[in-house]
Amino acid sequence: MKSRRRPLFAAAAVLLVAGVVRLPVERAMTADFRAQGLLSEPLELGLRETIGQNSSAVALAGLRTLVATFTHLEVTDHFSAQRWPELERAMNTTVQLAPRGNYYWDIGGWHMSSNAASHYRIDAGLPELRAQAESRRWVQKGRDFFARGIRNNPDDWRLRAALGDLYSDVFRYPDDALAAEAYAGAVATGKAPMAVHRALFRAQVRSGKDPAKSLAEVRELLKTPTNRVPTLLSLAYALEYGLEPPDDPVARAVEIFGSEEKALRNLGSYFLDVTNRFPKDGVETAVRLLEYRRNIAPDDPLSFIRQRDELPPRPVLDH
Repeated sequence: MKSRRRPLFAAAAVLLVAGVVRLPVERAMTADFRAQGLLSEPLELGLRETIGQNSSAVALAGLRTLVATFTHLEVTDHFSAQRWPELERAMNTTVQLAPRGNYYWDIGGWHMSSNAASHYRIDAGLPELRAQAESRRWVQKGRDFFARGIRNNPDDWRLRAALGDLYSDVFRYPDDALAAEAYAGAVATGKAPMAVHRALFRAQVRSGKDPAKSLAEVRELLKTPTNRVPTLLSLAYALEYGLEPPDDPVARAVEIFGSEEKALRNLGSYFLDVTNRFPKDGVETAVRLLEYRRNIAPDDPLSFIRQRDELPPRPVLDH
């Protein structure tokens, strides 16, 4: 009598071969679904331990964003108590659960680079050098957090623009070249509003990488009457002066602004703005000459030169 096991072995062999054939296909489909955000990554063991057994069960049921909402509630508590390391851990857990949630990346980067950094620099009672070091360390944590968010959300212009804002912040160890790079990435998505385009232009000007290109762009902007605002006019003067100083600074200033009065008012205000970090080549020279022509002495309370000298010192931040 023939053994009944042979058909069973044959069926098992067929199933095994079918499984081997299907495995690469299923792996490819799984990878594709995850790349499209249609399927979550499996929970790591460390993450399961962090969020606990009950939350793990919920997350494994496909509700990871719900668990992320609860873990993010911890961030508010840590922020109120100024427990910055705990806040960082809670944010890392949250974005592991919801890596496509750009809000979490944005709020986490802001907490680290702004709130935590300011606390250590101003309120923690640390010695000055230690305070500066801790502040810078948390600013860098925020930058790194934004960068991770961008890698997880490459088409999101907001995170790139937020990183550009951070690199542009005069109180956060600015780096204008990296700010320009971040803004350029936001613009490259094709979704960024014009405000980001303007931020990119400002960062490029501050970086001083190509002043001739910046001057050409300013001149192009000034062809539109609504763009003939004091900052762009003053910027055009400073960039021109830096590339080729005019023989008569006052005459050139009048050509740009329309009158000596407007030139002095606008260049004087531009001269006083120490936070914009725009080039100021020749601006002080023009202001002094214009004030001299209007009989305003450098020690006169109305003098922009005196007002600039009386400004409080800016915080010294190493770049």
